[in-house]
Amino acid sequence: MDVSSIAVGFLAGAATTYLASYFMKSKTAATATTQTAFASSVNLPDQLWQAHEKLLKEMKQDLDTPEFQFHREFYVMKKGWGWARWGLHRKGPCLAYFLDDHDHLLQQLDTLATHGLISNEGEAGKNTIKFRLNDKFVELLRSRKL
Repeated sequence: MDVSSIAVGFLAGAATTYLASYFMKSKTAATATTQTAFASSVNLPDQLWQAHEKLLKEMKQDLDTPEFQFHREFYVMKKGWGWARWGLHRKGPCLAYFLDDHDHLLQQLDTLATHGLISNEGEAGKNTIKFRLNDKFVELLRSRKL
């Protein structure tokens, strides 16, 4: 191997590295600018509120009630499913949202879970799903003006 082939190989590698980093930086900068512009125009709470207004209003009203102000768990079920029938032998009141009252309730809850606002605690009974509210989400709901 002579000196000229080493020099040509070095220059080709340097040029490739420079071009790759140039295009990666411009793509990253464009993506960051787009994300910043999107985040500033519509923030996540407003976006979620627009998409799930009926459900979030009901959750806010429930959490504003003194009886439920410290509740973080809630159940999803159909109306007419009795608590004792499905093994939910819970003393005292608890939060429940019904599939019959909200279109696409499970999909809405999946969206909230994706953003880390609630967590799926699994099945509480055969046909009942248990979720837990995140404390930051509760603060977000309480601070929202209806």
